[in-house]
Amino acid sequence: MQLSKSIAVRSFSVAIAIIFLLITIAAGTENVHAASKLKVTPGSSNIYVGKTVSLKANTNVKWSVSKGKGIVKLTSSKKKSVKVKGLKTGVAYITAKSGKQSSKVKIVVAKKGAPLSIKLMSSKEIIGPGETCNVSVLSVKPESASDKVSFSSSDDSIAEVTPGGLVTGNNIGTVKITARSKADRNVAASIVLEVVDAKAGVVTATIDMSNASKYPAGKAVKAWFPVPISDENQTVSNVKFTVADKDKTHAEISKPVSGAAYSRDKVFYVEFAPDIAPADRKATLSFHVYRRAVSHSTDLRSKEKGSVDKEKFAEYLQETTYSGSLTEGIVKETADKIVADANAKTVYDKAHAIYLWIAENITRDKSLPNRELGDVVAVLSGQRDAGSCIDINSIFVALCNAEGIPARDSFGLKLQEVPGQNCRAEFYLPGYGWVEVDPAMPLGKIMYKESEYRGQDAPNAAEWEVIKETYWNTGSPSWMCLTHGRDLTFEPKQSASPEYMVNPDGTLNHLMFPYGEYNGRYIEGWGPTYDKTFNYVYTFEEEDPRDCGC
Repeated sequence: MQLSKSIAVRSFSVAIAIIFLLITIAAGTENVHAASKLKVTPGSSNIYVGKTVSLKANTNVKWSVSKGKGIVKLTSSKKKSVKVKGLKTGVAYITAKSGKQSSKVKIVVAKKGAPLSIKLMSSKEIIGPGETCNVSVLSVKPESASDKVSFSSSDDSIAEVTPGGLVTGNNIGTVKITARSKADRNVAASIVLEVVDAKAGVVTATIDMSNASKYPAGKAVKAWFPVPISDENQTVSNVKFTVADKDKTHAEISKPVSGAAYSRDKVFYVEFAPDIAPADRKATLSFHVYRRAVSHSTDLRSKEKGSVDKEKFAEYLQETTYSGSLTEGIVKETADKIVADANAKTVYDKAHAIYLWIAENITRDKSLPNRELGDVVAVLSGQRDAGSCIDINSIFVALCNAEGIPARDSFGLKLQEVPGQNCRAEFYLPGYGWVEVDPAMPLGKIMYKESEYRGQDAPNAAEWEVIKETYWNTGSPSWMCLTHGRDLTFEPKQSASPEYMVNPDGTLNHLMFPYGEYNGRYIEGWGPTYDKTFNYVYTFEEEDPRDCGC
């Protein structure tokens, strides 16, 4: 009897404990639900007069028309849902309230014939001061609705827009361009544009081969100069050339006939006849350039869509004379290890990992000879440090190529009174386009082997991270691209024997520096024996970019 009572007491105690536990769990669950963020869908809606839209909440709420009474009314109101009916054209707000939380839903009531939604497109996402772009209607819904709109700018001091959608940049900043339906002003759509810093002016290359003591009369003298083209970050126009003696000088702008990453490049070719007076071996090449600052969106990773079309981008995936093998050996092994260590799966993450690896592992010494060759294997194997920006960019391009990422060197000029040659690199991000980066600059900032940085304190860890991301995400407007190609063959074909920039197979390593020949012999335009006998000078006459008429 005592045992039965004990069992009964114990069973009762267990039951009480279970009930208490269930109550606690239920209370906890209720608290979790109470703590969840209130969400109402859809977050906004456009409807016609006389039509309804259903709103749903993720918890019990109280519905009300907080603004625009008389424009809409609530029907079929329930704890988690409500129907909103449009009474007349205008804008109203429906508030859903749950405890201390509330959510507002914008309802636009449009008249019939007006669009319920507008989708915009812009010819450019980024422009510079003085530059223009066109914003237009991509589509309206329903398709039968009028697509006529008028445009306005959120800040005319940054960018102004005509009623027809022509936007002109005025000052650096971010601006919202809004298009309103002419059928119903309550229906609108907006697009955000960025106005970035820019530089504009005329670049002139002056060629002077009149040194008769070094290059006597009676022999042909030839020269090839890079001619820039417009791209994502620059607009090139008014390309022209002059020669001192038109009768005895052949000059033309043509394209290379073969090479890697060369298909869009152009070349200014000038040939002085053997019987021309040495004093008349002179020519000029000039062009107008408008260069925008590079401003890659911070969410660039999210812009990647699809995969690389290797057939389409074959010329940007080629091995070159100094790239090394892209399928085996140290270049491929290094690239594979970089992306594996970073667990990089996408094109963006792989390219970023390669960029960061170069910043942390490559040493730059500007005093080294032969630094313009871009000998990737020599640097990766430890035979020598990287020398110029060409060495460093060549490493980035080769490692990207080894991972199947289209990449190219971008040889160019610093836009200053006396421009200096300089280069950067680009990789192709599927779904976005070419992305310009500068893997060489952080090394100049951190290694301090270039004279202008000697004696400075090394940046701390936080500063170093900023430096690396700065040259990954942005680029100064004080630089422009001239050319991309490697291992080039021209028409007419160059005839010099292998020597420095002339590869063993007779192709030209690259055209960052102009290339010249005297009597079929290579004239050193840059490198260890450069003695300025191949005289060429770049100058830059700057102008206000707002006056460019771009």
